[in-house]
Amino acid sequence: MKITSKHFFETTALATELHQVAENSYTYGSPWTVDQFIADIRNEQSEYLILEKAHIAGFLGYHQFLDEMEIFNLVVHTDEKHQGLGATLLKELFRVAEEDQMSQILLEVRVSNFSAQNLYLSHGFEIIARRKNYYQAPVEDALIMIKKVRPTLVK
Repeated sequence: MKITSKHFFETTALATELHQVAENSYTYGSPWTVDQFIADIRNEQSEYLILEKAHIAGFLGYHQFLDEMEIFNLVVHTDEKHQGLGATLLKELFRVAEEDQMSQILLEVRVSNFSAQNLYLSHGFEIIARRKNYYQAPVEDALIMIKKVRPTLVK
């Protein structure tokens, strides 16, 4: 098992495989289309941590702006769940965040996704707000969570 970057894959093939993993793993199917994955993979501010076995076992997509990261996808393949792979991806993101001197990491999660919330809470995230009707199909609120990576220096 290894973690690689989006840069080691052909864009369309990667987008198709990420979409398939998300489609099969999210309770309500992938919130993103293949075309949306393609556009995001090509976005210079987007990065992906991809956990590979014989196939993509999971991935974490994030954007990085100045000293802040935002997780927009953390997906573990249906056949690979409950093996600590989500935690493995988060720990690698924390390593990157430290290396890149990020101050905080943000994310949104469905209010009904208790297993994701528990994963994030157990890794130092805290709930800071709620967005009404943020998700569609079905309509549901999102919890906004944050993890401070290092203190922000005020000058």
